[in-house]
Amino acid sequence: MAQLFPFPEYYRPPGTSVQSLPVTRNGIRSLHPFPFQCHRGPCFPFLQITDSTTGSTARGIAGLLPATYFGNGTVRPHENTLLGRLERQRRLIRQDEGALGKPVLLTIPSLRDWWGDHPEDPATPVLHYHNNRYRYALSGGYRGTALDLRELGPMVIADGHHRAYTHAALAVEGLASCTHIPVVLVGADELRIGTFMRVIEEDRAPAELLQRLNSYFTISPLPVPRPATEEGTWLLSYRGAAYLLRRRADNVAETDSAWLNQTILTNVFGITDVRADQRLTYVESPPLAEGALRMPPELHDKVKLLGRPIPRDRFFSEVAAGRTLPPKSTRFEPRVPSGLLVWIP
Repeated sequence: MAQLFPFPEYYRPPGTSVQSLPVTRNGIRSLHPFPFQCHRGPCFPFLQITDSTTGSTARGIAGLLPATYFGNGTVRPHENTLLGRLERQRRLIRQDEGALGKPVLLTIPSLRDWWGDHPEDPATPVLHYHNNRYRYALSGGYRGTALDLRELGPMVIADGHHRAYTHAALAVEGLASCTHIPVVLVGADELRIGTFMRVIEEDRAPAELLQRLNSYFTISPLPVPRPATEEGTWLLSYRGAAYLLRRRADNVAETDSAWLNQTILTNVFGITDVRADQRLTYVESPPLAEGALRMPPELHDKVKLLGRPIPRDRFFSEVAAGRTLPPKSTRFEPRVPSGLLVWIP
């Protein structure tokens, strides 16, 4: 039986409103003075996130999952991880004895039917926090025993692969503080799936690069950089010029990101290891203003490739088939901020 367990206790900034969150990236136990307040359980805190731009709301349940769930198929990954971050994560977790300042974000197809059967406990004051885009409300949530997860559908990591699998590996090695992992579970129908932009170090002239890409794409110049909106298309931005790339190949079974990695990054750019090649980095999709993407000026001389985000149905079908996407194929929004809900085993 797969169960989500309540927090026996958890930590959060004190009070009912906070303007900024403690920086937990380099460890929680080293923070002095200690900036968190302990809240007793057992409980499943609720996290509500409102998009200030669109008004849409995502609701999440927080709790603890056994680390074994991340190795026995109960919780599934959806993409491969970047190798460099795994080693840093391992060092930090050992140093901090398993404490996490940011729960792992999990998603399932929907939680809409769940909320009506699990009323919120009003006793704990709600903590409010907002950043440039999102408003967060963390409440005491539901007080109850372990929740049966079998009826909720497949659970997939949306954000936090490195944290989850490093904790799970250390639990197997016998580190007692890693036997449970804090998570926030949000329905995919309340999340937005975005993508990352691939940035490649390149010294070829634009005409030479376009000639090489012409074997794989039909290429159309664009007056300004615009997002790709159809399957099999990408935006290429390089040295101030923008192009729409449309894949020539038909009947491609792989996802767009997998095909791009296997075919273009390998054959055109000579990148065969997307998890470790230093020429390849990933950045968030640039902001959109009046239909145009505002490309960071510091990336002017680098090749930038941005594809269409994977549709939600395709995402779950890939997971159900046991396939994993390439690193940084997705960026789920909204995310859980560091320092709002903290687990200290």
